[in-house]
Amino acid sequence: MKLRAFFWLGKLKESALSTLPIAVVVLVLFLITKFGLDPNTFSIGGTSYSLSPNTMISFGIAVIMIVFGMTLFNAGTEESMTEVGKIIGSSLVKKKNFFFVLAMTFVLGVLVTIAEPDLTVLSGQIGISSFIIVLSIGLGVGLFLVIGVIRISLKQDLRVMFLAFYALAFALMYLIDPRFLPVCFDSGGVTTGPMTVPFLLGFGLGLAASRKGGHNSEESFGLTALCSIGPILSVILISLLMKAMGKELPSVYPVVVVDPADIWPNLGAKMVDALSGVAISMGPLLLFFLIYELIFIRLPKKVVFRIVVGMFVTYAGLVLFLAAVSWGFLPVAQTVGFMFGTQPAFHYWAMAIGGLFGVFGVLAEPAVHVLTHQIEEVSDGSIKAAKVLWILAISNGVAVVLHVIRTHFEFSIAYYLVPGYILAFILSFLVPKIYTAMAFDSGGVASGPMTSTFVLPFCIGLSVTTGNDVYLYGFGLVAMVAMMPLIVIQGMGLSATLKDRFALAKARRRIVEEDDDQIIHLNVEEAFS
Repeated sequence: MKLRAFFWLGKLKESALSTLPIAVVVLVLFLITKFGLDPNTFSIGGTSYSLSPNTMISFGIAVIMIVFGMTLFNAGTEESMTEVGKIIGSSLVKKKNFFFVLAMTFVLGVLVTIAEPDLTVLSGQIGISSFIIVLSIGLGVGLFLVIGVIRISLKQDLRVMFLAFYALAFALMYLIDPRFLPVCFDSGGVTTGPMTVPFLLGFGLGLAASRKGGHNSEESFGLTALCSIGPILSVILISLLMKAMGKELPSVYPVVVVDPADIWPNLGAKMVDALSGVAISMGPLLLFFLIYELIFIRLPKKVVFRIVVGMFVTYAGLVLFLAAVSWGFLPVAQTVGFMFGTQPAFHYWAMAIGGLFGVFGVLAEPAVHVLTHQIEEVSDGSIKAAKVLWILAISNGVAVVLHVIRTHFEFSIAYYLVPGYILAFILSFLVPKIYTAMAFDSGGVASGPMTSTFVLPFCIGLSVTTGNDVYLYGFGLVAMVAMMPLIVIQGMGLSATLKDRFALAKARRRIVEEDDDQIIHLNVEEAFS
């Protein structure tokens, strides 16, 4: 009982740390008036939007709902999604029919993606059919999960696959409506969220551990990163189809705000929507697991019961989370963006506040802490977890600042993405493969729930008030957040590699002295391959 109590308290602490720093910043903005922000300078349809007391009360309640919702969700996911991924992944390896394995893998990828909360939040902000967006991205993740399984089976070089598929994405992006480009790359970042990542990590571990020769740590990385490419190509395909049909994104972005006078009546409606929506998205996944388990695995009843209970706990947490986000969290984020976008002089404050949001989002993200400890283990302690954490946090803050600069000066996100990915791919051939796999996986980890539910709406609100095209200059933040770890983690890997090589070279010079009869062969290249 004590262990379970500590488990739940730990999850509650993680959720609170993920949400409260941003809540404190919003509270400070509400209390401080010396910035010269006029709360009534922006209005939609004759209604002014500001951080009014009524809005802040609803925001506070939403924060509490999010904390408890994320606690239930994270705990339930650990008990269900990670276990389901490991169980099905290890069982599929034992199947002799490879086409059956690929078919089951594809279905799982689609079902898990449809249930992803970050994707639900993003699809509701784009302004076109959420069903089309979610289904298309789900199909893309399913396809690339299959490609990831084939890669593990054939032991293909992950770096070459990244280079090939991203080259395809960059080639196609010049054929689509430029307004779609930021949305395409944002979709790749949000897909690898708190529902998908635990499943994919468990699935990859199950596959790698069950293959002949035992577990290979390098093979268990990279699956999440491959699955983030599928959504990019899926949304590019949607754009090409819409272009062929003569359709395009809405000319005016549909702002997602709630009239302060109508906030309370909306809570019940949001809860009802979340109850039904989450049931529709998670139901097929639970049903698939139960049928698969009954036919192919036949686990002990206690294990099945624990997983089913975990699914229902995940469901309850997801309902609270999504209802709170759409009711009180996302509207406040856009309102803060409205406030800073009313005058160009406030954009400097937007950079500072946005940078803080980015830093807090990484420091408080539990999955990032797991990643940093993995990097410390892989580097044999030469790269400390705390150092990685702070570098990731600062780089995430820089990503938000760069995005605000782009919004202010109105230039294409391609000016960031093209050179950024070129640098990332150059680094991938200079560092050990494991660093590349971890770097690309970490892009999805860094763009956690706070990015899609608060920082992105903040940037959208900022873009709305400046009169910019929201699709061109509001979206794209998640893409920036997902790109930065590719550079910084591989950069740290390069630093560690050069440091070790320098140490070996120095040791070799000490050993091989003049008139030394020792014959010592050091194959440095093999040591770092």
